[in-house]
Amino acid sequence: MQKQGMAKTTLFLDFDGVLHPRFCPDEEHFCRRPLFESVMRRHPAVCIVISSSWRRIYGIDYLRSRFSRDIAERVVGTTQLWVPDVPANRHQEILAWLGKQRLEGSPWLALDDSAPEFPECCAHLLLCDSRHGLTDERAEALARRLSELAGE
Repeated sequence: MQKQGMAKTTLFLDFDGVLHPRFCPDEEHFCRRPLFESVMRRHPAVCIVISSSWRRIYGIDYLRSRFSRDIAERVVGTTQLWVPDVPANRHQEILAWLGKQRLEGSPWLALDDSAPEFPECCAHLLLCDSRHGLTDERAEALARRLSELAGE
């Protein structure tokens, strides 16, 4: 439970390399979703924003449909596209989203597999290995980081 007066935490979520290995067959897409959702259920106050490149192709309703109902309800939006081929691009998209929502300075975390999309040593990034996606070890790290951000 979040402490009184603390800002709500936002998780920026990538799909490829996180919810499934980056180059897996289509039928294995979202194979890590149950593990992700189990962590998110332990942190019910965390909002989810899709930062995955899937947002370029699919609308928010389709993106939400990839999750169980209780988790889908917490998907509050997607980041907007920034300037292509710019270093730390996804980070810039996240900062722009936070600014548009007037959430600058609020706690946030990005779950992603692409370090070049973020500044070097970005404290807000929890990196997954794209060959495996979210593993048990990374899921526990996610749970710890979300607890820290919530002041638990």
